[in-house]
Amino acid sequence: MNLKKVFNGCLVLLLILVVSACGSNDVNGGIGKATELDLKEVKAFMDDKKTGFLYVKSAFDSDKESDRMQLSEIERVAEAEKIDFYVFDAKELPTSELYEQDTSKRTLEQYSGTFAFYQEGEIKEELDFTGISEDDVSGEVEKFVQNMKHD
Repeated sequence: MNLKKVFNGCLVLLLILVVSACGSNDVNGGIGKATELDLKEVKAFMDDKKTGFLYVKSAFDSDKESDRMQLSEIERVAEAEKIDFYVFDAKELPTSELYEQDTSKRTLEQYSGTFAFYQEGEIKEELDFTGISEDDVSGEVEKFVQNMKHD
């Protein structure tokens, strides 16, 4: 009889964990993990009205070092703040979109080299690293993540 109670208790606990995980917005409770998305997955992220952080790497090789440094800081802050985030490489976008200024004509409204927070598939806020010195990147990423987690 005790074994049956233990088993039922475990099932209830498992059900509670599954239900609470399904209801989470994928912002808090992470481990600082970066997940690479391809173009199809990014479109699904928007269409499915997901919530979370997304960094878009530049499509240009000349920006590779900036991407590496910014991603390093994002990963450090994400681990400290216990959030997971997504990464998309803009090289996957059609070349015509790389130069399109009208965001309504683009697959992804977010510009490359930026870190954005999406709420229900829409950009809530975007951190543009242009004009931020290398020394200030860490502090700006921390401030951005903390503001988005607490809004």
